[in-house]
Amino acid sequence: MAASVEQVLGWFPGIEAITRIRVASLSAVPGYAGEDRISALQDHLLRDIVSRLPVKDAARTAALASRWRHLWRSTPLVMYDAHLLPAGDPARVAAVARILADHPGPFRTVSITCCNFASHERELAEWPRLLAAKGVQDLVLVNKPADDERLPVVPADILRCASLRRLFLGFWTFPDTGVSPPGGGADGFPHLRELTLFGTDDMLGGDLDRLLASSPVLDTLALVLSPTCERVHLRSQSLKCVLLWECFLKEVLVMDAPLLERLILWKTIDGEDEPVAVRVSIADAPKLRVLGYLEPRIHQLQIGENVIKPDTMVSPSTVFPSVKTLALKVNFGVFEEVKMLASVLRCFPEVDRLHIESVTADEPTGMHHAEFWQEVHPIECVKSHVKKVVIHEFRGKQGENEFLKFVSSIAEKLRSLLVVITQEMFASAWDFSISLPNEVNEVIVKAGALTRGAWACEDCQLVVAGPKVVDGWNFRRAFDPCVKDPFR
Repeated sequence: MAASVEQVLGWFPGIEAITRIRVASLSAVPGYAGEDRISALQDHLLRDIVSRLPVKDAARTAALASRWRHLWRSTPLVMYDAHLLPAGDPARVAAVARILADHPGPFRTVSITCCNFASHERELAEWPRLLAAKGVQDLVLVNKPADDERLPVVPADILRCASLRRLFLGFWTFPDTGVSPPGGGADGFPHLRELTLFGTDDMLGGDLDRLLASSPVLDTLALVLSPTCERVHLRSQSLKCVLLWECFLKEVLVMDAPLLERLILWKTIDGEDEPVAVRVSIADAPKLRVLGYLEPRIHQLQIGENVIKPDTMVSPSTVFPSVKTLALKVNFGVFEEVKMLASVLRCFPEVDRLHIESVTADEPTGMHHAEFWQEVHPIECVKSHVKKVVIHEFRGKQGENEFLKFVSSIAEKLRSLLVVITQEMFASAWDFSISLPNEVNEVIVKAGALTRGAWACEDCQLVVAGPKVVDGWNFRRAFDPCVKDPFR
C-alpha cells in the first residue's frame, strides 16, 4: 500500500509548479549589497516570480517594500501544504486555513496531502467552499487517514466546482448520489481534463457514469485502489487515457470512446475469495493504440459481441487493428494460458511492440508446447508486423524458450528481442563471491543457441538483460502521450 501511495503521489495535478517552487528561494546572494533591480520590473514579471516561490516565502514578499505589498494577493495562488511546517504539526492546519482565507484568488494549484480531515471537521466544511469560490484549477486533496474504516465524505463543494481542470482525490468516501450527485452543478465540470480517484470508497459504477457524463473535455482518468467500483463503463467523447490500477473489478466495458488511445490495466482483480473472470470488453474505440496488461488467467476478453476463447477463429468482428502496443501476463507453464495467448494475439493483427510478463501464479501443467507452436494457426501480428518483443521476468523455463523460438522463426519484421531476467537471478549474477549461477548461465547458453537457429529476420538483435533498478513504468509514463511505449 505505502509503495503504491508514494508512486501515485509522484504524479499529481500541478506537479510542474510544485517542482519549480521546491528549488526556489527568497534569499539574496550572500554578501550582496547592491541596487535592487528586481523591484523595478513590471508587475506581471514580479507576479511570475512570486508564483514560483514556496507559498510561505511568496506571502512574505509583502514585507519587502511597498512595491511588493500588493503582489502576492494579486498573483494566482500556488500552495503545497508540505512546504509549510513539519509533518504532523497542528499549526499546519492553521496555516493552510489562513492562506485560503486571506488570498482573494484565483487559486491556480492547491495541494493538501498532510491533513487527517476526520480530525478537522470545521476545516473540512470551510476549505472546499473557499477552494470552489476562489476558482481552484488544479487540486490535490488527499486525506491522511488515521482510520481506514472511517474515511470522510468527499465535500459536495468539490464535486460541484466548475473551475477545476485537474482533480486528484485520495482516501475519501464517495457521497450518497441520491443526496449529492457528482458533478451536480448546472454545468458539471466544463473544464476538467484530468481526474484521479485514489483509495476512494463507496463509489459505484453509476457514480463514475455520472462523473464522465458531466465532464465533456475529460481526457485522462485514473482509478487506483478502488474497492467498490466493480463495473467500469467507458462512455466518453473526450477520454484519451484510462488507467485502472489495483482495482477490484468485475468488468471493464469500452462502450463508446471514439478518442480513447490508452487503456492500461495494472493488477486488476475481482476481489472474490474464489477468483472469477474479469470481463474486458472493447466495443467502440477506433483510436485505441496502447493496451495492457491483459491476463488470460484473470481477464475474459471480448471484442464487440465475441468472447475470445482458445479456439476463436479470426474474422473481421474479432480483430482490433488500431492497437500498436500490447502487453500481456502469461504463465507459459499452463497450456490453457498458452493457447489463450495465441488467440489474443490474433485479435490485434497490427501490433508492432509486444510485451509479455512471464508469471508463475498457477501450478504448471507439466506439458511442453513445442508441438503447439509448430502447428499453431498463423498469427498475423507476429509474422508480419511486430518489430520489438520484450519478455519480462524471464526464468529460462522450457515454455518460455519454446515461445522465443516460435517468435524468432516467423517474425519477419522483428528488429529487437529483449529477454529481461528476474530480479532474483540478476542479483545472484552480481554476487562476486560465487561463480556465475547455473540458472543465469543456462539462460545465456539457451539464448546463444537460439541465435544459431533459423531466424525469419536476420537483422534482429537478441539481448539478455537485467531488470531496471528503478521501475520505469509509472503514472507519468502511462499518461505521457510522448511516450509511445509505457511498458518498457
